[in-house]
Amino acid sequence: MIYTKYFGLVTKEQGQINLPQDQFQRMMNIVHLEGVILGLNKAKETFKDTNLYYKYDIIILDNATKLSALTGNIPPNLLLKEMVRYSD
Repeated sequence: MIYTKYFGLVTKEQGQINLPQDQFQRMMNIVHLEGVILGLNKAKETFKDTNLYYKYDIIILDNATKLSALTGNIPPNLLLKEMVRYSD
């Protein structure tokens, strides 16, 4: 949850992040997907040492792919700068 933690830290230190609607929606989608992936990984761990352990892998991969599409796999600080730049 590197993006969620970074966005939260910036918001805590600097206040609300001023983004246009589309970039704010992008940020919220990133936060949501990171939460979904975390939840799926926790659910997966409950099946450790069973045949069902890999049950969630396809769903996790699908959400990770969506997250990569939204972030471009760039570091959170550069992503936020990019998102703010789109507001100019």
